[in-house]
Amino acid sequence: MLPMRQVAAVLFLLCTACASQVSAPIRDSDVPQRKEILRNHRVTVSILELAPNDSTPMHKHDRDILLVFVTGGRTRNTISGHDPAADQMSAGEVRFINAGYTHATRNEGEGPFRTVVVEFADPQGTMEKIGTHSRYCNPGSTIACVDENNLFCTAKICVEDVTIAPGAVTTKHGHATDHMMVAVSDYELTDQVQGKGTVVRSHKGGEVEYILAGINHQLTNTGSAPAHFTVILWR
Repeated sequence: MLPMRQVAAVLFLLCTACASQVSAPIRDSDVPQRKEILRNHRVTVSILELAPNDSTPMHKHDRDILLVFVTGGRTRNTISGHDPAADQMSAGEVRFINAGYTHATRNEGEGPFRTVVVEFADPQGTMEKIGTHSRYCNPGSTIACVDENNLFCTAKICVEDVTIAPGAVTTKHGHATDHMMVAVSDYELTDQVQGKGTVVRSHKGGEVEYILAGINHQLTNTGSAPAHFTVILWR
């Protein structure tokens, strides 16, 4: 039989090995509650859905990410090397996180928790908060309005939060670069696209639409509820 000191040493090594195996993070793409919904040369976009009391495994984001919280809710977030911490977010809240973020998330709310995860193919640099807001309304109306919040920019993108009230019409505008719309609410937008006529953009909350550079258009909310979405604009 082994001396007690040697037995204790073997048990310690075994426990250490087991602990390291349990805590080793998986790749973010292997999180079972994530479903990929779009991929191109710029981004990989997934929807993360957690039922009440459901948790992701500890996982690592090897690239810069942007999170758009579709439902909002209450979670308990465990960052690698730190104690779990309560977190709360509202529907439509957006967060940018640089590569290397390792964590696990537990849904502590009473309903489903849904988040759009945008993973960037290229490093985005540091985030610079903008925090400006604009509001304009249809002529003669104080409720058919468009609210645009310029949230932040990085070296590669700028991010806006947009709400269009029922019946409201945006200004005519163009996009010299690609942009992507992330639906927070369900919406139906009728889009007058220069040179292409009318395009109906109908999406459920959590869906995304990637639009190539060169579009000139004007949006009208033809739905019965406010259209709430996040816009990611490449610089």
